[in-house]
Amino acid sequence: MFSGFWSWVLVILIVVAIFSADRLPELKKLAEEGFEALKKGKKSVEEKIAKAKSDRERSNRNK
Repeated sequence: MFSGFWSWVLVILIVVAIFSADRLPELKKLAEEGFEALKKGKKSVEEKIAKAKSDRERSNRNK
């Protein structure tokens, strides 16, 4: 029915649902905050990369 990996994933999900069902909204909120932080970090890194590229192009033109 399930392969070894997916059977363990199913067991873990069932255990989490049974023993921490009251904490699931809190975990969802933490996960959403984490994803928002990742998006902000990614945007910041992309801006820094773009700035570095433009600075490098500008220095290459001045040579």
